[in-house]
Amino acid sequence: MAGATGEPDSILRVSVEACGKFCPHDLTFTATQSRRDRGKIAQRNFRKREADKVSDLKKTHERLRRLVQEVVLASRDDDQTALNHAIAEAGRAIGLEENDSSDSKSRSLSQEHGTSTAFVSNAVTFEIPEKLFDGDPRRPPICHNRSGRMSPRFDYGIWIDPERFFKILEPSADIRPYVGTRRHTVAGHITWATLDYGYACLREAIMFQMGRDIDIEELPESLPPGSAARRLFDVSVRHTKQLHDIAYIMDLVEARLEFDKLGYMRSNTRGADEPSRQVLEGQVLGGLRARGVRLDQWLSALDIEAHIRHQMGILEFSAFQTALSQKQSIQTQLLMPLARTLAHRGVCFGDGPRWNVTYVTALVHAWVSHISNMGV
Repeated sequence: MAGATGEPDSILRVSVEACGKFCPHDLTFTATQSRRDRGKIAQRNFRKREADKVSDLKKTHERLRRLVQEVVLASRDDDQTALNHAIAEAGRAIGLEENDSSDSKSRSLSQEHGTSTAFVSNAVTFEIPEKLFDGDPRRPPICHNRSGRMSPRFDYGIWIDPERFFKILEPSADIRPYVGTRRHTVAGHITWATLDYGYACLREAIMFQMGRDIDIEELPESLPPGSAARRLFDVSVRHTKQLHDIAYIMDLVEARLEFDKLGYMRSNTRGADEPSRQVLEGQVLGGLRARGVRLDQWLSALDIEAHIRHQMGILEFSAFQTALSQKQSIQTQLLMPLARTLAHRGVCFGDGPRWNVTYVTALVHAWVSHISNMGV
């Protein structure tokens, strides 16, 4: 019957041809689109998870910083009740239950203020350089214990996890020309001698503030007129109001010395925040330009190095620079008096210290003449 009418065969044939023409393409397209959709969804979910992780880390970090601040301030104010509460909160934040520390708490109560205060005092320490320049310009540390809001040192021992922060392995733009192979050059020695001197003076200012009931905003004008800290303020940062935040400038210098010492900056310090430093740099340079200051009359350490090269001659300077890079003691000892003298006259421009061209010209001329007479 099928053969007689022809209709079922024709219908079957058309159906088969239609499936052969359209179905595979439609199925392939649908499968590809489905894979793409699944991939997009997976990527979106991954980005959301990563964003949530970063947000959680920031919240945890801010909470821990707040808890540590409460411990330090309670110790500073000698408020034992607040101190015990702050320590308990900090313990819970890192997973220590109160019963885990009951023995130590009992000892703390039996000894009145001794143990708890000593814990905080010993935890919050800093290093004081014995001499600013003594052979190699790196400073030999002498440890002193104290508590306080501001703490000029390289590490906060109250934290338990030594890897609590991300390490910034790239140097900030202002010190990039003076690290690595450029560390032991004329410009490198000048820069790090200036930062060393600045650190010592800023530390003196912070310690002066800590020993007296002085608000940090009033600190600059409260410094003794004859002190090194006051001279640094008058010479280096008085010219621009944005530089009067002594605590922040201290953080910037400390972070750079940390990079020079360890090869990285801790990301959880204000001094390592490069965008903020660049904002400060823009404010300082913009303000100076608006007041008519000619920036070409102020030389960086690299500019001074180029001027010394011109004064000494290419061959003599090349030999001198090579000896410095090899840490030869004679050339280093000859350069350090110049570097130290410049350190006392460096002016902060937000992107590092600079020096007046007239002063540099006279000083470098005298120094080059001196070492030439010595036959170096």
